[in-house]
Amino acid sequence: MPRHEEQKTLAYTADELFAIVADVKDYPSFVPWCSGAHIHREDQREIIADLEIGFGPFRESFTSQVTLDRPRQVLVRATEGGPLEHLTNTWTFTPADGGTHVDFVIDFQFKSHLLDHVANNMFHEAATRMMGAFESRAHLVHMMAQRHRQHSSS
Repeated sequence: MPRHEEQKTLAYTADELFAIVADVKDYPSFVPWCSGAHIHREDQREIIADLEIGFGPFRESFTSQVTLDRPRQVLVRATEGGPLEHLTNTWTFTPADGGTHVDFVIDFQFKSHLLDHVANNMFHEAATRMMGAFESRAHLVHMMAQRHRQHSSS
């Protein structure tokens, strides 16, 4: 079962980073190969959403259960549909000097051996780009919030 883990310390608070990872509806605008997100249900502890992934001619959607433990952890599990036998990813946020230590783990397996073979490399590349995508999003959101505060106070 393919697994990818990445750790990094980012210059944002755990709450800021948690908010970005928990903002599932915006995934298509910055998550690699996520082309759609439809929220079925959302509250403070859980989000149920259909996510669509696509690369090349490959397009699939699956239902995800996103468990929220603000501001410590976001757990995403594919629950039904799509090409995945198994998909779990976890984001853990720990306050650190100068920001927050982020631990990202994803493991997955496709149902079809052929798809597993073909999509594995692309999916692995997407996984390795995830941390950078969320880091760029955090920077953008932070900059927009700063501009908003500057305009509001003038």
